[in-house]
Amino acid sequence: MFLRLLKLLCLAPCLLTFSMVAAPPSTGGKVVVGVEKVLEVEDYETRHYTGQVVSRSVVNIVPRVSGEILEIGFLEGESVRGGQMLYKLDPVQYEAAVKGAEADIEKCRAELTYAQSNFNRLNLLYQKNATSLDMLENAKATLGAAGAALLSAEAELITARDNLKNTVITAPHGGIVGVTSFTPGNYITPNSGTLLTIIQTQPIRVRFPISVADLLTMFGSNQELLENGRVEVQLADGSRLDEKGTIELLNNEVNAKTDTIQIYASFPNAERKLIMGNTLTVTLSRKNGKLLPAVTPSALMHDAKGSFVYVIDAENKVEKRYVTPGNSTPDRQLIQEGLSKGENVIVKGTHKVLPGMTIAPDSQQKG
Repeated sequence: MFLRLLKLLCLAPCLLTFSMVAAPPSTGGKVVVGVEKVLEVEDYETRHYTGQVVSRSVVNIVPRVSGEILEIGFLEGESVRGGQMLYKLDPVQYEAAVKGAEADIEKCRAELTYAQSNFNRLNLLYQKNATSLDMLENAKATLGAAGAALLSAEAELITARDNLKNTVITAPHGGIVGVTSFTPGNYITPNSGTLLTIIQTQPIRVRFPISVADLLTMFGSNQELLENGRVEVQLADGSRLDEKGTIELLNNEVNAKTDTIQIYASFPNAERKLIMGNTLTVTLSRKNGKLLPAVTPSALMHDAKGSFVYVIDAENKVEKRYVTPGNSTPDRQLIQEGLSKGENVIVKGTHKVLPGMTIAPDSQQKG
């Protein structure tokens, strides 16, 4: 008996420590719910549409001269910058053509110089009646032909230099490249087709159609849409893109079958989350110029009478209050009537309470 009592006395401090750690804070038997203060946010009128990602510029790279590919200056699927070398062709025959054109020019210049001197000499003799008019006119014709030959040779040099320049194919602008159709060692010609496609991705556009009725109802005019329209997109996984879009332009015609007009919004696309051809959800909104109370969407409930929230008074008592919902944002539900800024509403655990109950608000979620 003495030994058992001694063991209990030894275990008492441990049991006391365990009870102090494990016991939850006392709520007096009240239900614990998540509570949040009502905020005020700017009211936006919104519409949702289906949009598609389109590039501002898509370039198909094609060869302008023939030759063997010696080198490729990019990695497939990676980004390139404007002016970057994409393909280098064998330039030997084009360098030779430039040299030949330069030689032809020197020859034509020499012939032109001789023709000019001959004409000048015969002109002096003709003035002294020492030669015939036919000889003078023949010298003049020769002089003109020499000048024309020089111009033709200079044109050939321009073409030869352009062909030589085109043995190095460069990117016209920055973007993402696809898969190359030809690798080093292949001989290509202007009839080989597309070598590579470059798609500009930064910035990039999202195109979506809106009805003329929506355009007039929300904005009243094209200019108002361009100045005050705000565009956000929801990605395929349901997440929202952090970037906001800027409306760049409206198409110049309405689809006669659907009475819609195409809108183009530009996004910086810093993380390249917008991929050309992708379909996504577009939210078009316009500021209404006023602030409204707003709650987390989980606070709003519905029954046969309408929409309501559970409001908590200063004594933590639950009140069921009917409200008039307004527009919504990705994380807030605006309330047109029934709530005021600063009031506390239940946002978590609404299924555990009834009107008139006194609850224990979760201090971590209470505003």
